[in-house]
Amino acid sequence: MIRILYRHTSGALVHELPVEQLASAIRDSNAMVWVDMQDPTPEEEQKILDDIFNFHPLAVEDATNSVLLPKINDYRRYLYIVIHSIYPGAELVDLVSSELDIFLGPNFLITIHEREMSSINGLWQDKEHHSQEGISRGPALLLYEILESQVDRITRLLDNFEAELERLGDIIFQKGDISRESLLDDLLTAQSSALRLNRVLQPQRDLMHRLAQTDYSVIPAPARPYFADIHDHLNRMVGLVESMRELARSTIEIYMALSNNRMNEIIKILTITSTIFLPLSFLAGVYGMNFQYMPELGWPWAYPLVWVTFFVVAGLMLRFYRRRGWL
Repeated sequence: MIRILYRHTSGALVHELPVEQLASAIRDSNAMVWVDMQDPTPEEEQKILDDIFNFHPLAVEDATNSVLLPKINDYRRYLYIVIHSIYPGAELVDLVSSELDIFLGPNFLITIHEREMSSINGLWQDKEHHSQEGISRGPALLLYEILESQVDRITRLLDNFEAELERLGDIIFQKGDISRESLLDDLLTAQSSALRLNRVLQPQRDLMHRLAQTDYSVIPAPARPYFADIHDHLNRMVGLVESMRELARSTIEIYMALSNNRMNEIIKILTITSTIFLPLSFLAGVYGMNFQYMPELGWPWAYPLVWVTFFVVAGLMLRFYRRRGWL
């Protein structure tokens, strides 16, 4: 899907500009164009990136393939930027990333993404916003607004992630019918998500620092402090993700220690039970056999004595274990 927002030099806005008119629209250096491509086909990418804008083949290759880490390439006439947005996964503590490819020029902004992005849709649908801000302030500040919206959404996701991780930490101390395998799976998923976030946000923070400090020709000097503000937000996020990763790791270690303690308690109870029944099994085995010559079996008090012996031996052993602190 391709959608185009065009701002004429007169200030008039054209939403959903036809692709056929894009080539003539970008010839006006004073006009502003925002092209958003969601899950484009190879033919659409070829038409926009190669035929109309004539981008560098290496930039087009990166834009049409997955790039694992955020990056920025300066092609003088434009910047090619790769950032990653964060989304909730299939589980509560699962966070996944999705790539956003950006071409930023002096009078155009191109965003390419596979999945729907609320930060882009929100700005696109607010048509009145672009009459005074948004694309009216230039592509660089429009890019800032997209990134700022993403940072706000990631902040909320991190808050929910931290709260869920703390909830899992509380569950491991609870007794009752708790699925231990499911709990361990959630903890391992949380640790994996924290590692993934750290791998994405750290280079993205450095990328914002470069946008704020480097003298790129397509980013006006008044726009650089805005990217510095995003850098500050990402810097705090990286610190928060680091602490959450440590929290996930320590929670897993506590879980394993508690599991070992519970297993030791179970083994101790089973061992004590087996030890108590060992002499009782011996007595039952001896007096339960059908001996032809065992005169005491004919005495009337023999069988009650055997039962009393059972209880006395068991009671003495339990008292001994309790005095030793084993129970």
